[in-house]
Amino acid sequence: MESHGPVRVRRCGALRGGARARGDGARGAAVRHPRHGKGELVGWVSIEALNVAYGERRVLDDVSLRIPRGSLVAVLGPSGCGKTTLLRAVAGLLPVTSGTITVGGRLVTGPGVQRAPEKRGMGWVPQDASLFPHLSVGENIGFGLPRTRQSDDLYCEPGETAGGLFAGVTRRRRAARSRLTAPLPASPRAGARRDESGTTGTDHLTPVPITPDRSRQTSRAARIAELATLVGLAELVDRAPSQLSGGQAQRVSLARALAPRPDLMLLDEPFAALDPLLRAALRTEVAALLRGQHNTSLLVTHDQEEALSLADFVAVMRGGEILQFGTPADVYERPVDPWVAGFVGDTVELNGVWQGGRVDCGLGSLPADWMGAASAPADGTPVLVLLRPEWLTLAAPSTERQTDAVTTAIAYAGHDALVSFTLAGGLVVRARVAAPDLPRLGDRLTLGVRQNALAYPVA
Repeated sequence: MESHGPVRVRRCGALRGGARARGDGARGAAVRHPRHGKGELVGWVSIEALNVAYGERRVLDDVSLRIPRGSLVAVLGPSGCGKTTLLRAVAGLLPVTSGTITVGGRLVTGPGVQRAPEKRGMGWVPQDASLFPHLSVGENIGFGLPRTRQSDDLYCEPGETAGGLFAGVTRRRRAARSRLTAPLPASPRAGARRDESGTTGTDHLTPVPITPDRSRQTSRAARIAELATLVGLAELVDRAPSQLSGGQAQRVSLARALAPRPDLMLLDEPFAALDPLLRAALRTEVAALLRGQHNTSLLVTHDQEEALSLADFVAVMRGGEILQFGTPADVYERPVDPWVAGFVGDTVELNGVWQGGRVDCGLGSLPADWMGAASAPADGTPVLVLLRPEWLTLAAPSTERQTDAVTTAIAYAGHDALVSFTLAGGLVVRARVAAPDLPRLGDRLTLGVRQNALAYPVA
């Protein structure tokens, strides 16, 4: 397999990780931008009206999702919302009730179509590394690389290194070559020639040169070495999985999934079993690696910080439905409803009244954006006012009694803290304050708002 930047060309004439080599319209053109036309998202992976049920219980309800080529999409939701079921359905591990799944213009799930998981061109990274304990790190990485006569890959017995007489030879050809190079007994009747020392010429057969292209013979070994280096384990390829740390084992699992150059990477909460410090470091490395390899990836997680910090797009799920899909900033700063707002981050919620583009609430009269599905309500309509804690600012006390506040609690987190303030009338709100600016308990301050509030219909 030859690499040409983000598109890799197979000798059979198809593109792995890209469109097919034949120039057949949209399927033969690389997707350069995630959107075209009237803001429509271009999907390298397209999931349309997908339904999955376990008996009478529907787990996925009319799920549609488009993943742009080369992007990392995180499916975020609470436990039991259906995100792992979605991942398994995309992988072909679960039958679907209805709907279609298309990858690179190729239908893998649809009416009368259910491609086997191993024929979908997908890589899978599970929650735990699930390495083969009897294989070395290098052998685990190369496990998914083919070893057939038709492949361009190197065959090595477990524990062997590439090189030597049989480098680049498949198991069958290796056995045949062994028979060819074995010394043969002298047979005068067969007309065996003797040299000046009297030794038959067949006793010192010169090994027949390996005919295939040497660059193709070593492609399997080179791919293993490339990936081991890529995940920072080049010095550990001969180690057993039992000799690895949790983070190292997960790197091996990632390299193994990347080895065949899949069209789509599926990651099932791959960092959940790691300690917090290692999880934060490893997920950043993995996201950078996937982008560097131009992989299209689908990650499922219930960790809000993980989804918002790693993904190009986030899909928020609840009860088998996708409630919102957008960039991390869109999902966090303009959530479609209060539930999504509360799930992806901390919120400050107040009762208010809509007044011509502003809301009257416990923090005073604030400029606001209407987030309801219908047009803005009439003046005087009760609304739910929503803010993020970091949108609140602190200042010296003012004469406006409605915005004065008293510091009543501090939840310290090192780099910052969530500080609780009690307003006039006993209303409590929280603001996120950087550690150097933390007030002391009992301090009187004035709260301001640096960004438009969000106004939602009252449920």
